[in-house]
Amino acid sequence: MTELMQHKVGNEIKVLAPTLGKLFRDNLGVLNDILKERACDKVTHFDCLMRFELTATDTTDLLLQFLSEVLSLGYRQKALFCNAYFPELTEKKVDVRLFGIWTGPLDENIKISCDDAYVKKNGDDIWESRILFDL
Repeated sequence: MTELMQHKVGNEIKVLAPTLGKLFRDNLGVLNDILKERACDKVTHFDCLMRFELTATDTTDLLLQFLSEVLSLGYRQKALFCNAYFPELTEKKVDVRLFGIWTGPLDENIKISCDDAYVKKNGDDIWESRILFDL
C-alpha cells in the first residue's frame, strides 16, 4: 500500500510492504511518479542498466541513500529507473541493478528530506516507511 499526502513543501509518502525488497521497489515507483507521472506504466523494454552498492548504519538511512542515488542517476542519465533487482538487500546493505528508460529532462527538481523519515517493521510484521520529498 502506498499513500501520498500533499504538504506545503512537497509530498509525504507512506509505504507498507510485506518484504524489504517490495518496500524499496514501491518507494522507487513513487519517486518515478513524482518525476514523470505514469511514465513507467507502459514500458515494454529498458534502455539502460545501472548498478550500485550502498551500506548504511540502519534501514532508514539505507532507503534514503538508495533513493538519493537513484535520483542522482536519473538526473545525470535523464532516465527513470522503472525496475530494480536486488542480488543483496539487508537492513544495512543494498546491491541493486536498476533498469531504466531514457526520458529526457525530468519534470521535477526534488530533494529527499531526512526530516521525520523512517523505515520500520510495524506490529503486524509489515515493513513501513515514511519519506518527505521536497519540491
